[in-house]
Amino acid sequence: MDKTAAQQQLQLRDIHMPDAPSIWPLAPGWWVLIVLALIATYFLYKYWKKQHKKKQLIALLQQQLTAIHDEYRTNKDKHKLAVAVSDLLKRFVRFVLKDSAATSLTGQQWIDYLNSKTDGDIFSQFTVPLTQAQYIQSPDFDVPSLIAAVRNYFPAAMKQKEQK
Repeated sequence: MDKTAAQQQLQLRDIHMPDAPSIWPLAPGWWVLIVLALIATYFLYKYWKKQHKKKQLIALLQQQLTAIHDEYRTNKDKHKLAVAVSDLLKRFVRFVLKDSAATSLTGQQWIDYLNSKTDGDIFSQFTVPLTQAQYIQSPDFDVPSLIAAVRNYFPAAMKQKEQK
C-alpha cells in the first residue's frame, strides 16, 4: 500500500493547475470598445464644457444688464441707461460675436445689424435710445421693454452664431 500511495503521489506531481485567467489580456473587441468609449467621453466633455462656458457668459451678461437696470432704478436717468445698454451691446458684439467692424456702425445700420443676429425685428422700436440717446439729454422710451429685448438678445445672438 505504501508503494501505491507513493506512485499516486508521483503521478499527481505532474499535474499543475493553470493560473487563474487575468483580466488584462482582453480580446481585441474589448479594446476597441474601450477606445470608442474614451473618444465618446472626450467629445461629450468638450460639448459640456462649451455649453457651460456659454451659460456662464450669458449669466455674466445678464448680471451686467441687471446692474445697469438697478442703477437706473436708483437714479431714474434714461440717458445713462441708454448709453450703458448701447455700450454693453457693443462690447457683446465685439468680444462675444467677434465682429469688431460692426461696433463702428451707427444709426439705422447698427439697429439693422442687431436685428440681423436674431429672428425678429426687436430693436427697431429702440432706434432712438440705442443710437441717439447719448446726444439727447432726456430720451423717452420704455425701459422694461428695452431691458427685456436686450436680455433675450444675448442667447439668441449666440445661438445664431453657433449655427453659422
